[in-house]
Amino acid sequence: MSPIKGISDIARLPCLGKIRLGTKEETDDGTYLIPADHFICPDEVKRVFGEKPKELRIMFPTENSEQWAGQYFRRYSPKGRLICRGDGETALVRADAGIEQSPVRGRLPVEMREIACSPRACPHYQCGDCRKVMNLQFLLPDCPGFGVYQVNTSSYHSMRNVNEMVSFVRSICGRVSMIPLSLHLVEQDVDPEGWPATAYVLKVVSPHSLARMQRLAQGPPAEALLLPPPDSEAPDDLFPLPPARKNESVQKPAISDEQLLDLWVMTKHKINQHDIQNYQVASWFDKNYHIEVGLMDFEPPRPPAKLTAEMLSAFCQSVDRHIGR
Repeated sequence: MSPIKGISDIARLPCLGKIRLGTKEETDDGTYLIPADHFICPDEVKRVFGEKPKELRIMFPTENSEQWAGQYFRRYSPKGRLICRGDGETALVRADAGIEQSPVRGRLPVEMREIACSPRACPHYQCGDCRKVMNLQFLLPDCPGFGVYQVNTSSYHSMRNVNEMVSFVRSICGRVSMIPLSLHLVEQDVDPEGWPATAYVLKVVSPHSLARMQRLAQGPPAEALLLPPPDSEAPDDLFPLPPARKNESVQKPAISDEQLLDLWVMTKHKINQHDIQNYQVASWFDKNYHIEVGLMDFEPPRPPAKLTAEMLSAFCQSVDRHIGR
């Protein structure tokens, strides 16, 4: 009996589950990430690595890293649906991008259009709606079942850490498939708002010595396998952290003019005291309130109308939190 082309000659690995980097909290203001200092895993993975693992023993299944570490510019709808994916030159975008619709039974598949992908000229990338995202898939050889697990991330530092270690393993072993490695969730200094902060990021490390790694690489490489297509769910760390103001009462007492001026003076003092630069101010207000603010806005004796007491208070708290580290 002859095999059926496209069916009998395909060995596709199943996706056994998702590994998450935090939990999402839904509020009236949107969806926010509550980051975790450990991997949030399915039950069968917890039984092997514990309830709150910070390290997973992994293997990459093939030599084609595009299969298990695809990295693209991705734009998601407010509901977390993938609507555009690009590589910096060309992109596929849904024809109904920007329109949220409920699924209709019997509806024809949504048309995908090919467009130019230029992050520097793309308004969605410039405003943060489009982000670089990596879908990382790997084997967990200590866990039952044969398939891959997936973790999604939009962290630049996570992607760089993974890419650098994959390149290093290839350089010393001649391959990366079926080499025992460890995936860690570690603290790392980052500067998402223009000043230092700490975040939890992915990092791939070798649990073995260099000599041991080279001996392991002498074994037969993995056969060619077809991995499951990565799901289109938005990564956990794509969502922002909850703003400091989210726990405040909805009914806020009115602030007096004297209190506003005191807050204004304190804000300007913090900027001068810590030598905060114009790009840091601009980045913070653009990310948190989507308005243009620079150091020149802090020169008048009174705050401009676009800067509310709530904004100034949140800015001061952010300065204290980050400078304190």
